[in-house]
Amino acid sequence: MKPSAKILLSIRNFFKKYWKYIISVAVVWVAVIVINTYLKNRPKEISFTNTYAPDTPVIENGGTVPKKDVEEVNNTIDKYFNYCNNKEYQNAYNMLTKDCKEYLYNNSISEFKIYIDNLFKNKKIYNIQNYSNVDNIYIYNIRILDDIMSTGTTGGYETYQEKIALIEENGSMKISNQGYIGKKIYTNLTGEDDFVKVKILSKNMSYTKEEYLVEITNKTNGYILFANGMTANEITLNLGDQSRAALDLVNNNIMLAPRGTTTQYLLFNKYYDDRKDPSEINFNLIRTFNANTDSSIAIEGNSENAVKVYSLNIPLK
Repeated sequence: MKPSAKILLSIRNFFKKYWKYIISVAVVWVAVIVINTYLKNRPKEISFTNTYAPDTPVIENGGTVPKKDVEEVNNTIDKYFNYCNNKEYQNAYNMLTKDCKEYLYNNSISEFKIYIDNLFKNKKIYNIQNYSNVDNIYIYNIRILDDIMSTGTTGGYETYQEKIALIEENGSMKISNQGYIGKKIYTNLTGEDDFVKVKILSKNMSYTKEEYLVEITNKTNGYILFANGMTANEITLNLGDQSRAALDLVNNNIMLAPRGTTTQYLLFNKYYDDRKDPSEINFNLIRTFNANTDSSIAIEGNSENAVKVYSLNIPLK
């Protein structure tokens, strides 16, 4: 018998003797491949993680709300919101800071009522997120939404959001709304020379802006122009590494009549939590005119017509 025939005969006898075992092994092997393929290709289960942390600040350089204050802060916001939602005007108004009542509502609950009625036209719900915390003032973003569960609203779904500040006042937590933070009174911040006297009286701080109240006195017998908005950076706020130009001087020009005194608001862009400390207000282009110069010429601000053109800086510390 040829060797090849012997090999084939041996193989046939092997399969004839062990075919049951071979088939069992093959079945197991195929099953393993099928199961492994399924496990690799089956859809992965989705797990949801709740990352909502309302008292963790978005801007971290101000630190988190202290644990001892978290409950009071949340209770204060909830109480204030429910008063507004239920149109309990007086109770809600009483929860505002003194400065907020004065600056935003002219110490008038009637003006506050207009704000509430415009915002809470129907039942609302809310959520909050701590935004930043500066000098023990906790700034939250509050998002106010239509309560579709109670109103049945299916269309025209409205949302509104604003920054609110929580500030301790007279031993209790108060709220300042609409992005307003508070007021700072200045004393003895004065710049004076032979031509003018400038006093910085106060500033109102909002989350995105600072508004300074200044008193300016003309000590001469001619007109003095501080700003008409026709030249860049006539008045700036010095923040150390940068400066911010006063806003809207075109519509709020500052020109003083001979021996006159005026109070003016100077508005600057500045985030409350940007950690930039204003050092001075710079009046960069003061133009003085002689007593014979007409006001129409002075307001144009041409330096060629001025007796003197100079700058004056008022430190804020």
